[in-house]
Amino acid sequence: MLEREAFQKKLIQRALEEGFTDCEIYYEGTESFEVLVLEGEISQYETSSQMGICFRGLYENKMGYAYATSLQEDTISYVLQQSKENALVMEGNQKERIFEGSAFYPEMNNYNPALQSLSAEEKMTAAKAMEQGALQQYEQVSIDYCILRTVQKQIAIANSKGLSLFHRKNGIFASVSTIAQENGDVKTGSEDWISNDWNAFSPNEIGRRAGQKAVGHLGAYSLESGEYRVLLENHVAAELLAVFAGIFYGENVQKGFSLLKGKLKERIASSKVTLKDDGLLEGLSGSMPFDSEGVAVCNKILIENGRLESFLYNLKSAANDNTLSTGNGFKGSYKDTVKTRCTNLYIQPGGKTPRTLMAQMGEGLLVTDITGLHAGANAVSGDFSLSAEGFWIERGQIVRPVEQITIGGNFYTMLKSIEEVGNDLKFIAPGANGTMGAPMLMIKRLCVAGI
Repeated sequence: MLEREAFQKKLIQRALEEGFTDCEIYYEGTESFEVLVLEGEISQYETSSQMGICFRGLYENKMGYAYATSLQEDTISYVLQQSKENALVMEGNQKERIFEGSAFYPEMNNYNPALQSLSAEEKMTAAKAMEQGALQQYEQVSIDYCILRTVQKQIAIANSKGLSLFHRKNGIFASVSTIAQENGDVKTGSEDWISNDWNAFSPNEIGRRAGQKAVGHLGAYSLESGEYRVLLENHVAAELLAVFAGIFYGENVQKGFSLLKGKLKERIASSKVTLKDDGLLEGLSGSMPFDSEGVAVCNKILIENGRLESFLYNLKSAANDNTLSTGNGFKGSYKDTVKTRCTNLYIQPGGKTPRTLMAQMGEGLLVTDITGLHAGANAVSGDFSLSAEGFWIERGQIVRPVEQITIGGNFYTMLKSIEEVGNDLKFIAPGANGTMGAPMLMIKRLCVAGI
């Protein structure tokens, strides 16, 4: 097997010799470790390693693609032949191009050697500590699942225009889900944690919080239907943002899948809201110095003090709007086509603590969990109707847990109804739209359907 860089150079050289006018090689390698714990024992343990390349090249003015999972010498001939055959059957005009590179690429270190040097035993011990953190604190609690995963990823892009990029990063994902039972009442609670700093990882505390969430909702009952002032916990606000992130994609605006067309420089949110997509935040899974097309990643402001300032673009959607890519063209894997995706999209935190926001609200609903995001939210219109639970607040204090309610509204309208933004920014596990983060949000009014 050839070394990656030697393979890339040899493949590019052969491609040009065989009639490709331009070409690119996208390489992706992933190593992962995952352990599940149940009742103090390892219930599942898995390590995996995989790699793949995507070759694309212009042959007779058509773009051909090929994929491979090895860097062997004979892979080169296979890839080139497949690309030629695919190019020759392509029809219509294609707006693809091989990117020559950005003028500047940010320096970024998202790789933590200390994390990579951890033994499997150390990770297993930490996973067991998460479980114990919940079980030792609360006698009503049992474990639904307890998982710890570490991932290392390498991305490399090289092309015939001289571009040669490489980045590696690693990270931790930990999650505990608990079940609390008392007098026939059953509630669940979970806590997640993502980072690449093992020293900041407190497994016992993560377990304790998961148990606390489940126990805290025992004895909950519904509310009367009506409109209420609402506080959205940070992770709930981030989950909502994840569903509607696509309204800020240039390609969706162009296709009519966003209601923000023609709204640039207009006020679309409360003056309290500043929304950023920052791919340069170290330690987060969404951070990269370049996207899957080789465009440099940067920090973008989408909403500033309520005013819409920018959309997110890949090369194709940027060309359609006669503008530049924002470095948001990403592949889900080496076999996927490039689509617009966020890096780390988040609402900039304010200066007030959650306790201060509760005191300021006085009376209202604190939402701590939502479900039904796929079926209950329309990513185009912005409408949502979601099952929820949380706590009723009076005089700035939690009075009782609340369940069996549905919160409904419209995301575009909600942006304008944000009264306050907390200081407790939290990022949740990455999804299809990238990594999302938000602090606690105070919403002037949301519809609540209960009893």
